Amino acid sequence: MKYKNIYKLNNRYIIKKQIYAKSIVYGNFDRIEDAIKHRNILAKNSWYKNATTGYPKEQHFPKYHVKQTDNGYLVINKKNGRTFGTYKNCKYARIIKKILPFYEDDINISQIEKIAHKEFYKYISYNKMCGRYHVIYKGIVRTTHKCLIDALHERDLIVKYDGDEELMCENPTIIYDYSKEELPSFTHECENIYYKDENVNKYQLEKQIRNNKLIIGSYPTYNLACLIKRYLDNKNWNEIEIKHIMSITRKIHNRDKYIQKRNGKYYIERTKNKRTIRYGPYDDLEKARYVKNRLEENSWKKKLIRKFERQYLIHNTKTKYYYDSTDFFRKSG
Repeated sequence: MKYKNIYKLNNRYIIKKQIYAKSIVYGNFDRIEDAIKHRNILAKNSWYKNATTGYPKEQHFPKYHVKQTDNGYLVINKKNGRTFGTYKNCKYARIIKKILPFYEDDINISQIEKIAHKEFYKYISYNKMCGRYHVIYKGIVRTTHKCLIDALHERDLIVKYDGDEELMCENPTIIYDYSKEELPSFTHECENIYYKDENVNKYQLEKQIRNNKLIIGSYPTYNLACLIKRYLDNKNWNEIEIKHIMSITRKIHNRDKYIQKRNGKYYIERTKNKRTIRYGPYDDLEKARYVKNRLEENSWKKKLIRKFERQYLIHNTKTKYYYDSTDFFRKSG
């Protein structure tokens, strides 16, 4: 059985978590019960190493505070007085303050500022085609705005009430007034990405190569489209890499071709001579995918279905569809 943020190594249970792009080990235990108990305490206390979470003083995360100056906001280490900034926006400085402890003495402030910038503008993207800022929460475009400050205000309400429109209407009070301070620059990092409402996967990655517009593919999340765009940037948009990404994208889009969900079951269906032929149904989507793939490979011979079902029970191999994973990319070597 797998336990979140707990890994077994040499008969010891290790608590490990990735926070703000920093991998942190929180200790190891003889018994899984002790590891679970300690992990839960850490989770309740924002994953800080301090007295409350049971660490000796020499292992405590450093503490920071934000100080306003004539030039902006400084983030200061309370113990040694080391400063970072100044920053023109108080909320942005507070995000820096929140991230810094996890880096302890291994501080790369440039990297931390990039992470803080993403946190500051979390759930907000810019649609170059229509000149609007989208607030995208849980994969859905909730609102669009011409003004970035309006988008930030709306984003805060959506996050506070988890997208519940009734609660937002009952108390639409501004949570943080962004109009009083200078905002961090809103960089359009992924300028090759366009929001296409008519697409099932709404974030389309495009590239102008010489006189041709190349559509690489469309993806379910903005972050995934950015991930792929940055990968291709790093590969200088190499033709082989582009073809690989496009091929994998097509495979992903076709993964559930011929599979329909009705009443909680998955039916394999295809049309031949204007007649619908059904195979199934299945309770398990993975099983439906496996059988469907084998049928495609064997000219859709119904008599082989039971054989494929038995094979699935023997192998029970999870299919890989690459989303939100570097499995999307070609392995080097």
